[in-house]
Amino acid sequence: MRMTSRKTIVKKSFKAIDTLRCFLCFTILFVTFSQKATAQRDVFLPFLDDFSAYSGKVDANLWTNSGAVVNSNYAYNSTTIGVVTLDILDINGKIYDNASIYGFAADTLCSQSIRLDSIKEPILKRLMASDSVYLSFFIQPGGGMGNPWERLGSAPSSKDSIILQFYNSTADSWATVWSMRGTSLEKIYDSFSVYALNVLIPITQEEYFNPDFRFRFINYGSLDNNPSYTYVSNKGQWNIDYVYLNINRSYQDSTIRDVAFVQTCKTFLKNFTAIPSKHFKEEYMIDTIFNTIVNLHSSTLNSHYSYTIQDENNSVVHSYNGGYENIVSYPQTHQFQDAKNHTRVALDYTFSLSDNDWKKFIITHIVSEGVGQDNIKTNDTSRFTQTFENYFAYDDGSAESGIGVEPANGSMFAVRYPLLKQDTLMAVDIYFNCSWQQSNLKPFYLYIYSATNDTLLLPDEELYASQKLTPVFDSLNKFSRFYLDEPLILPKGEFFVVLKSANATYMNIGFDQNNDASPFTFEKKGNQWTNVFLRGSAMIRPYFGYRVVGMDNIAEKTDIKFYPNPAKDYIYIDTPKQTDTKIMDINGRIVKHSYDKTINIDDLPNGLYILQINNQNKKLIITK
Repeated sequence: MRMTSRKTIVKKSFKAIDTLRCFLCFTILFVTFSQKATAQRDVFLPFLDDFSAYSGKVDANLWTNSGAVVNSNYAYNSTTIGVVTLDILDINGKIYDNASIYGFAADTLCSQSIRLDSIKEPILKRLMASDSVYLSFFIQPGGGMGNPWERLGSAPSSKDSIILQFYNSTADSWATVWSMRGTSLEKIYDSFSVYALNVLIPITQEEYFNPDFRFRFINYGSLDNNPSYTYVSNKGQWNIDYVYLNINRSYQDSTIRDVAFVQTCKTFLKNFTAIPSKHFKEEYMIDTIFNTIVNLHSSTLNSHYSYTIQDENNSVVHSYNGGYENIVSYPQTHQFQDAKNHTRVALDYTFSLSDNDWKKFIITHIVSEGVGQDNIKTNDTSRFTQTFENYFAYDDGSAESGIGVEPANGSMFAVRYPLLKQDTLMAVDIYFNCSWQQSNLKPFYLYIYSATNDTLLLPDEELYASQKLTPVFDSLNKFSRFYLDEPLILPKGEFFVVLKSANATYMNIGFDQNNDASPFTFEKKGNQWTNVFLRGSAMIRPYFGYRVVGMDNIAEKTDIKFYPNPAKDYIYIDTPKQTDTKIMDINGRIVKHSYDKTINIDDLPNGLYILQINNQNKKLIITK
């Protein structure tokens, strides 16, 4: 029998203890990870968001709720399609209560807690400062470039700033690690020949390597010292893109293997983003599709571009394949893709519609690296919904700035629209910016004018004048609908939606600066109408409908009465007879049918309806 010395036994015992200790340490780390994973939403490295996959509120899996808004409208040649914008509006589109001309903390974009104590891919491993962890992002001040009347959004002033802070959970404190004063995009481009600065920040302090690391951006804005609060709406904008936190990085880690769209695709119509089908004609189609495509890698890559048009049944009605092209490195050359079959594509298609069609077409553009090694796939796709329903829209539904009626007696503001045939105007949708202290919500009048002079095409004949109306602000970029007292039959030709302030105060209307309708937008000061010089589209949309049977002869004096009108939750039929009641929308569709004398209308949206009681028609207005 072989004998084992005491010394050997002791060595083996220590080895076993070391093995057990390692196992226990790993087990503790695993259990800690498991317990924390069940206690809260864990975010592990890599942390990456380029804001291309969604819009509106930030992704709750990565960020805590804040006033920052994800969009594809505010940035000028952003790094890739989609940015998050910090400004002086809260998430509901209202200016912060603490706003002042002296500066105040506005939007905050804060990450969720990030596990900077460990990674789990490719293996579970504890993190330390020696793992070379860097946070990077692209930053662009708002305001765009070019002529003052063509600017996109609002630049932060010199007294504004944006800061980046790291959270130390041990000390429960935030430390500022980077900041930038308000500046213009021209100054950045003149200095660096780029539209957004790439910022890289190393994380080297050991106290940040814990299970609750966070970082946040804070926008410090200010109001203009303006004598009228009605002028003051959104300003002081910063656009952030491609936020990336990971290990094994360096200061030279400034390029990304990614081919992507820079700007969102736009309408296929020359002037409109939406138009009623009966007023569409082939001449409204654009001739050329313009795309901006970028290669963020350090060397030339090969890319492929195509687009499709699908109807509401997802059937492809038209497609285009631009093939493969080389695309040079933007970090090396500061140039975008210049191949015409990718970026200046001739459009040889027109939509097929009949008068009463209500259709939407989904236009999908796709660009990708030829060998399929893109860092992010979501920025390879850009979509636009081409709408043919019952309204005109020059705008894309996003207000980057404001425009409106000047505060002077007799001052008016007008937008022109073309009718190819007679139609019935039912309502007008308007988005009013939420100005400082809600000073914008002052009474106004809504008019409809025609142009009797086919050469000048200016408002010169009043067809409709409303009673005094009050602007309504609901939430960011949400229109308010104003119904005409009576449906208005408009003849073929040009007509105008005209606004006038009731108290000679400024009316701040949402202004989309990505689509230019200035040739169709007018202002009146004194007795003369002139074109506005600002590039963009006022967010005013006229809505049309079809007359239903009996609309022209609605009986008001009958033995049948109902109340209240306008109504909110219920209507009550006042008659001793048995009733057969139909409620029809403006297109003649029956939306409710009842034999009761008390009818619940709580499920019907606001609007104008026809109430048909025993074959007698009455007007019903629902407002809540």
